[in-house]
Amino acid sequence: MHVTKRSLTTPLLLVLALLAAACTVDVGATTLTVVQAQEDGFLQNGDEPYVAVIKWRVIPGTAGSASAEFIGNLQELATGADDGAVLSIPAAMGAVNFENVQSSTFNALLTQGLVPELVGTVMVVMESDLTPWGTINNLMNDVEAALQSELVNQVEPLTIAQLTDPQAVADALSAAAANVEAAVTPGVWDSILLFLGSLGNPDDPIGIGFTVWVAAYGSLGQLIDSSLVSALPDGAAGGVWWNTTDPITTTMRFSGDGAIYDIDITATTDL
Repeated sequence: MHVTKRSLTTPLLLVLALLAAACTVDVGATTLTVVQAQEDGFLQNGDEPYVAVIKWRVIPGTAGSASAEFIGNLQELATGADDGAVLSIPAAMGAVNFENVQSSTFNALLTQGLVPELVGTVMVVMESDLTPWGTINNLMNDVEAALQSELVNQVEPLTIAQLTDPQAVADALSAAAANVEAAVTPGVWDSILLFLGSLGNPDDPIGIGFTVWVAAYGSLGQLIDSSLVSALPDGAAGGVWWNTTDPITTTMRFSGDGAIYDIDITATTDL
């Protein structure tokens, strides 16, 4: 995974002077590169990958703020992709939008108790065989329900709105993201494997990934960004727009069942 950002050109004092406000966040899985195809034998004609995306959001310490939604619109990205193929992911399947996201600064945290909202995605990458789309949709709806339950249990009960130490807030937010990833991903993945293993010639699960983005300005955002990057485990990516409105770009690798896919992700905000 790699993350790139524009160099720091915005004066920090100017950023700190901005008032906390609601913002819009857009996250898109844009392209899938077949690093190693699964179906590349003499009698096979390449892979048929697709990506199932579940969007989620939650405000730490705020009951009732958690939500998760499987966006659906699944389709095969190719009918026979070989090694090196670069496939476009349709926006209807890979892009998500979050409106009225609660953003914050250190001053807004201290004076208003305003905690920056966490938003993100869970991505399940598959190679299509004979599983009906309706069956996969039902499975992903179960993933959606499991994710929302973990957000309610792991993040909503936090009381970090009362903290006055920005480092403690940053650490708490980063730990919350890591805890949700740790709680959701292995259990969900095991459930997917178990369910598909019960079917005849099922779609092949390649991997699962988790992204988290935090809407924060200035020194608070800088601290969160540093803590977030160090706290997230393998298979997870994220970032904070603390110094710029330029996109954050990330490449995540999914590997399993003989296939290796790289997915490019772009996250933007109007902070």
